[in-house]
Amino acid sequence: MFWNDWYGWQRNLWDLAQQGRAGNVRRSYPGIKLYAGENEALIRAEVPGVKTEDLELEVQDEELSIRLKREAAQGEALRNERPHGEYEKVVRLPFRANPEKVSADLRAGVLNVRLERALEDRPRKIAVAVS
Repeated sequence: MFWNDWYGWQRNLWDLAQQGRAGNVRRSYPGIKLYAGENEALIRAEVPGVKTEDLELEVQDEELSIRLKREAAQGEALRNERPHGEYEKVVRLPFRANPEKVSADLRAGVLNVRLERALEDRPRKIAVAVS
């Protein structure tokens, strides 16, 4: 019992140290991979056990915010390494995204978010006139 209390206290202390601008929301979870092409990006986030209704995505300029809630497992566990609670991950994108061209799906515990580069942020070729 003492060790369970000790580890719980230690985890709470770590969570306090990790607090950023998101208040008491922990931001180190979920783990992500970011893939980017010239005009699109794909973000994959590992969120096992999270339901679609517990996910909230927001795109603004060059940032994608992923907020989620994961319920604690029921019962007393001898060891629990699966995170639970409320989390926020802010992902800096390599370009400004078009908020109208974002799609997301959740399959087998992996959240896939596809973003398209905003038209006004795309490079434009400029023809040089001969004088």
